[in-house]
Amino acid sequence: MKTPTGKTIKDFTIPEKMLQDEELMKLIMSSESMDDNERQYWFNLYEVMNEPQIAKLKDILARERQKLEEIEKKYAKKKISPEEAARIAKEKGAKRAAHAAEVKKKEAAHEAKEKKMEEDVLAELENL
Repeated sequence: MKTPTGKTIKDFTIPEKMLQDEELMKLIMSSESMDDNERQYWFNLYEVMNEPQIAKLKDILARERQKLEEIEKKYAKKKISPEEAARIAKEKGAKRAAHAAEVKKKEAAHEAKEKKMEEDVLAELENL
């Protein structure tokens, strides 16, 4: 087991009794909300804690782990590879270009129609 800072169990002074509680050891060692001094504080405090306090500490650390995993899952879905990002950008660029070409075509058709109407009106005026 290593901490997020890379320390191992050997880098801490841990009561012998606590070494038998692997679940709590893993939760403390992997906690991202604690620095190494806080880890040592909880190791030191373990011997004077009663069972309900130990259970509450486990619960808090387990909920922290769960929430962090939920956040990871949420944002992991949004991560895409550079290749995928390039492909998506290329597709969007092609769609924009096609849309722009369509708009230009419609504008040209509209202008031609207006010009034709204008010519027809002028031709009628000349015939009067």
